[in-house]
Amino acid sequence: MPAPPPSMPPPSPSVMSVCKNNQVCESVNLPPWTKITLASSDSEIERLIARNELKDAEITYFCHVPAILQDGPQCGLVALAMASQEYTKPVSVGQLLAEARVRGFTQHGEVYSVDYMATLAAEYLPDHRPDILIDLQACPDALTHALSHGAMVLIPYDSDFNHAPCLKRGHKAHWALLVGLISSRQGYYVLSRHGKSRHLACWPLRDLIESNGNLEEEGTARHAGGYVIPKGGVGGHRGLRARALALHPYI
Repeated sequence: MPAPPPSMPPPSPSVMSVCKNNQVCESVNLPPWTKITLASSDSEIERLIARNELKDAEITYFCHVPAILQDGPQCGLVALAMASQEYTKPVSVGQLLAEARVRGFTQHGEVYSVDYMATLAAEYLPDHRPDILIDLQACPDALTHALSHGAMVLIPYDSDFNHAPCLKRGHKAHWALLVGLISSRQGYYVLSRHGKSRHLACWPLRDLIESNGNLEEEGTARHAGGYVIPKGGVGGHRGLRARALALHPYI
């Protein structure tokens, strides 16, 4: 992956929120070196571009990461395991689940805290630097900045019947791994993988950020024995709302 320009300021070691004069994501001027050309093997992306009728679409960033399907409420751990395949020492969902249980982050595989996910990423993905992105609705440029500079992004959102972003106040909370960014006349779209499909998904970035910002509480249909909820709740400062985790590769 290309290295960021030398003038790019280093992010905070634990929390990064990038905003250029409070402009929305459509106003980001992406560096020219991020533009890539689709290979013939990327026909799935071409179909997604056609299906969404994206005009003048440019693939700003894309990382080939194989899909992993989840077994039970393990979507966050599955997304992290998928991301680890990009690095030198992939980690299994089973390893992540065992560690998350030892640390008291989960009972059944659920992860309702971006902070918990960052701790697991720091422990098991040694070839990257995890940064928590905050206030995503106020500053959506954080996501486009991270993706256009070579990071994958783990992001929680509400998942609709077709797994696209929706607004259910967190009752359908799910994790996705953002592996691509498309710029077009219609705005930015993200390419993502998640544990309920073998196929890439393509969503409007604005829809995803809105869904992420509506995560307020866990759903009423809970696993027997309950879930581990961080102090302050799903919508709190250690929870899921308006937050994501960028995984920056070490160059």
